[in-house]
This record gives sequence, C-alpha cells and structure tokens, in this order.
Amino acid sequence: MAALNALLSDRNVTRAAERLNVTQPTMSGMLQRLRYQFNDQLLIRNGREMELTPFATSLVEPVRQALFGVEQLIHAEPVFDPTTSTREFTLMASDYCTSIFLSLVVKEISEAAPGVRLSILPINAPVKRMISGELDLCITADDLSLLGNDDGGDKLHSERLFSDEFVCVVANDHPATEQTSLDELLGYPHVSVQMIGTVNTIEIASLRQRLPMFKPNFTVPDFSMVASMVAGSKLVGVIQSRLAEVAARTLPVRTFPAPFDMATLHETMFWHSRHMHDPAHTWLRGKLRTVAETWSSGTPIRYASPASPNQEKSLKPNLQAVR
Repeated sequence: MAALNALLSDRNVTRAAERLNVTQPTMSGMLQRLRYQFNDQLLIRNGREMELTPFATSLVEPVRQALFGVEQLIHAEPVFDPTTSTREFTLMASDYCTSIFLSLVVKEISEAAPGVRLSILPINAPVKRMISGELDLCITADDLSLLGNDDGGDKLHSERLFSDEFVCVVANDHPATEQTSLDELLGYPHVSVQMIGTVNTIEIASLRQRLPMFKPNFTVPDFSMVASMVAGSKLVGVIQSRLAEVAARTLPVRTFPAPFDMATLHETMFWHSRHMHDPAHTWLRGKLRTVAETWSSGTPIRYASPASPNQEKSLKPNLQAVR
C-alpha cells in the first residue's frame, strides 16, 4: 500500500524510491507487480514526465484514506493521558490567530501535556487537507467561502471559539479620524492583507460590496504586518481590534471604527468527522475551547506579541510554526 501511494503521489519511480528509502530497481519491481495485480499500467510516459492512467487517478484518494486509517489504528489511544502522550497535532491558523490566541493555547498545553507537539501551518487549502487527513484542525473565519472552497459537506464539523471586530489602523499623526467618511478614507493609500490560500478577506469582501472594482494600493501576506506598514505613513489599514491593541503597545499607531459595515470575525475551529470521537483530538478541542471561554469571559489574558523571524527560528521542538 505504501509503495502504491508513493507512486501515485510522486508519479516518478525515482522519487517514490527515495520516499520509501529503497533502491530504484526495487521500486521498479514494485511497480511491475502492482501493474500485474491491477491489470493496469498505472503510470504511463508522456514526453519526459510520467502521468497517471484514469484508473490510477481513481485510486489516489482511496489509497490515501486507507493508509491514514492504518496510521490511526497504529497510534490509537483508547485512553488519552496528556501527561505522558507524545501525540503530534497539525493545525492551520492565520498569523493573527497564532499570535493572539494560539500563543495562549501553547502555554496551557506546555504545562498540561509537556510531550504533546503542535505543528502550526499558515492557511492553505485547509478543507482539502482536512479531508485528505494531512491536517487535524483549522482555525479560521466561519465563512469558508473566503478560502475559495466551502465544499466540506457533512465531512467537517465546526465550533466557534471567539469573535473580534475589525478596526481602521493609522499612524498617530494621520489626519483620518472616526468622523472621516468612506470616500475620504479611500482617498488615502490603502494596505490590505492577501494570505496565501485565500481568495478574500472580510475587509475586501465588505468594500467590494460597495465598490466592486476596489483594489488596495499595497498588500502584505500577514495581518501582523499592517500596523508596522501604516506607522509613520499616510497609509490606512484594517485589522482585528485585539491585534491592533497589541500593536499600539510598541508602534505609534491608533485605531478607530471603520466607516463601512464589516461582518464580525468569528474564529471557528473545523475538523474532520473521523476525529469526532478520538480521545486525543477531543482533548485538544477541549483545550482550545477552555482558553477561548476564559478569554471571552473577561479574565485577564497576557497577550503575546507577534513573533519576529528570529524568534520563530528559536522555537522549541514541541511547537513548529511554519510561515
């Protein structure tokens, strides 16, 4: 099964051999046996590349799911003990969620489950990757259409964690105020966020309802970059109020309500139905829920500033933040 998956994924005998740490002749022999077993060529040459036959294409997802099921069985924990477990979870979240919320979750987990590891990835095709089994959980806005793919069907479950509002952020000496109209605001250069793996943000979607052809003057890949871009300039940005609060502690910026309607940001965790009754996954969701409830109840929370590139490189192995 592993050989078949490697060949279907890599579509190259040499790369598949490297993935499984076997020689190329060995992998070629495996391919021949698989061709005989399925009575299909599976891989056929097209110029200098190899491509899957239609039958092989139909096997890609079932084989991946079968391997994932075997992996789950091997690592199944009928009773999850966070104090001794070494389970690794792969999560997706925006830089905003990672710095403002997941930093608090990591603190909780590091104390309650020192052996548990989290790998935090930026948002990129989370629906597809949750369905394929590559991803345990994604925290993002509740509107999956912003990701360009809302076809999770009944395979995905979700639960709202916390909410936030968007505010305008400008330099302290910027002439714009909360009395500034939308037309006046758009007269200033605008910096917006375009995250990899998304087709829109709540801000841009809201503005384009009024101005279908609206395009920002500048774009950055992360929300945490916006405040530093507007500081000391005439730029206008729109970010989450909690992130703006953190930014204002170290940067000469201020905020005011946006002069146009924007939907409230509801950060929501999504997961595949296969994890619904997994004890370890249930524990992780419980941790996320508890931290969010504590936060929302008004209990003082010590915010963590967004990590700098140098800080990210020095993160301990229990936490992997991938940009």
